[in-house]
Amino acid sequence: MIDVSGDWSGHIAGTNNANVFVEFTQHGVQISGSARINDPVNGTAVYTVSGSVAGETLQAELHPDMNFFDKPNYQTLNVNGQTVTVKLDPASAHGIVTVNGKFHDASNIDGVWKSTIGTGGRVFLRKIESIEAKSSKVEYVTANKYKKVFISYSHKDSAHLERLRVHLKPLEKLGVVDVWDDTKIKVGDHWKKEIDTALHQAAIAVLIVSADFLASDFIIDNELPPILEKAQLDGTKIVPVILKPCRFSRDANLSRFQALNSPEKPVYGMNESEQEVIWDRLSQLIEAEIEN
Repeated sequence: MIDVSGDWSGHIAGTNNANVFVEFTQHGVQISGSARINDPVNGTAVYTVSGSVAGETLQAELHPDMNFFDKPNYQTLNVNGQTVTVKLDPASAHGIVTVNGKFHDASNIDGVWKSTIGTGGRVFLRKIESIEAKSSKVEYVTANKYKKVFISYSHKDSAHLERLRVHLKPLEKLGVVDVWDDTKIKVGDHWKKEIDTALHQAAIAVLIVSADFLASDFIIDNELPPILEKAQLDGTKIVPVILKPCRFSRDANLSRFQALNSPEKPVYGMNESEQEVIWDRLSQLIEAEIEN
């Protein structure tokens, strides 16, 4: 059984995007502790944690910490034409949060979260190691500092590829990720060999899915088969991004992978600000995977 005792840090993404710090205590399969969420929009919130660990899964429930939320929270409502001010308890204002996570290993968790006030999304946590433990891994990390991200897309959607690359550029500058797409193929290169090499090295494959993507013979015949095979054999993480309305959810091969956004809410139908949020969420997910 995995022991989660200790300090963890990470972030949540979805309706809220925030940094998270969690301190776990474990007795048998039962866990308890506290969680601090630093939301740039809504401020800091502290929760008490209770739950359990079973096999490769973690289930937890977070309740607002009454010692932290000691100031009354008021909300003004209009009831039958009358203005009424009501006092909200912390659970009403911040919600009770449930987390269902899966261990990638003893030090990394990702999963989903949702609250009783209608918010939710993904959660990524990593156990904080001691300085001594980290120093013993310096040589290994240096030798394995690059993780390749393979991006598959239709050339008709290249403008959206460029926005994604802008969001991933800071990770490239940090020297911890190598982003690859077919624009990296130079004149005279053996394109099939270049693609095969990139796929072989890829830790993450991003699929920018649209009707043009699904209609591309090149993608369907040359890129998707090895991507799907590598996911099955080597555990390559596949992240579909639904760019435009298409038959993604009816495709048996692709729909088994969790898309970053709902097929009912494709990126193309969003305004510019909403699109930027999607690309930022994707870069956060990739960064979390890289840290694993």
